[in-house]
Amino acid sequence: MNLSSTSLRSFIAVVAAVGLLGTGLAGCGGGGGDSQDVSRKMNMVTVNWIEGMAFTYVQEQIMENQYDMEVDVREVGGGGIAFSSVAEGDRDYFNEAWLPTTHQDPWSKAQGNAAKLGYTYKGTSVGLTVPAYMDISSVSELENYRNELGGEINGIESGAAVNDQTRKILENNGLNDEFSVVASSGPATWQALENAVNNEQPIVVTGWYPHWKWGSFDLKYLEGAQTGQSPVFGDPEDVFKIVDSEFTEEFPKEVVCFLKVSEVTDEEIESLMGSFRNRGDMSKREAASQWIENHSEDVNAWTKQAEECAASDGSVETLPDDATYSRKQST
Repeated sequence: MNLSSTSLRSFIAVVAAVGLLGTGLAGCGGGGGDSQDVSRKMNMVTVNWIEGMAFTYVQEQIMENQYDMEVDVREVGGGGIAFSSVAEGDRDYFNEAWLPTTHQDPWSKAQGNAAKLGYTYKGTSVGLTVPAYMDISSVSELENYRNELGGEINGIESGAAVNDQTRKILENNGLNDEFSVVASSGPATWQALENAVNNEQPIVVTGWYPHWKWGSFDLKYLEGAQTGQSPVFGDPEDVFKIVDSEFTEEFPKEVVCFLKVSEVTDEEIESLMGSFRNRGDMSKREAASQWIENHSEDVNAWTKQAEECAASDGSVETLPDDATYSRKQST
């Protein structure tokens, strides 16, 4: 190739410019590394707790349709499995960690290999729950209902933290010889609750908010066995998103930002749980897509916050391990 000196200088300048442009582009759009290094495939984990599960599928649909992500959702049988799957690197994300009390044990085991990305919901409650028609107001009165209840309290899946908390409450009140916690599953427990309410029969179930049952049945917590009234259930908690320790550098910054800022209000979580409970023949993904379509204003608010976050300098920061919102508000 025969080039004049002027042409040669021009050619070299163009090559250099292209090289710099390529370097610049390679550094854009990532969670912290080069664009070639960030992953567009994310593995999420959820438990069959309708509030977190429904929100997981909403987040999955938004990420796939608006952020060009490939997302795999795995449903597991308990919170402990969800925590360990993130800490061990098998899954990347779990959005229903109730802290600092309910899930403190699996969280303490995961720390060092997992981090709090952000809040899912602020201001939870947990406790023993009964229908309002039952003539009982306190856990100390449970012994009067032993025969009618068959000495049973309906829990959720085996190994669930709330089951263990209930056993501790019974022990603290001298009722562990009178009652036992029957491990089942969330859906089975709520079906038992519905059957009891329809026949105005006595029943005690492990309960928490947010959950759809509060909007469907007239229920009450037992005094001395609920958040704020017992060290077993502690003070008000928050629901956190737990991610693996390298999460903010592994994925595109706009995706990390979206997951960090998408937080549900009472109204949003109530409508979301209702959509999933009443989805009929729709799949969970179809129910999530329908909710997104019907709540475009809420979704747009999340994505706008995500844009602002992604436009900021530096990587997205996770929360401190001891981060809390609700306990600060209650002091």
